[in-house]
Amino acid sequence: MTHSCFEVFDKADDPEACKCKGIVLNAYGNLRAHGMPESEALKAASRILRHHHPSSVAESRNVVECWIFEHSRQAAN
Repeated sequence: MTHSCFEVFDKADDPEACKCKGIVLNAYGNLRAHGMPESEALKAASRILRHHHPSSVAESRNVVECWIFEHSRQAAN
């Protein structure tokens, strides 16, 4: 069963409401490309999301993980 990031974060799939998705994914990707461990890159990307959309650490981490998964799945296709 496929879940949408929208189920975790109500602005996750709405580019008009949330313009930071690309910024978050870009930051995560660049940090990973430059050798930062996945867990640290995820923390940093989650902080960026929380800066734009104040939320709990767990909620922002779930959204970022969802975006990363969707992005990697789209890149594989």
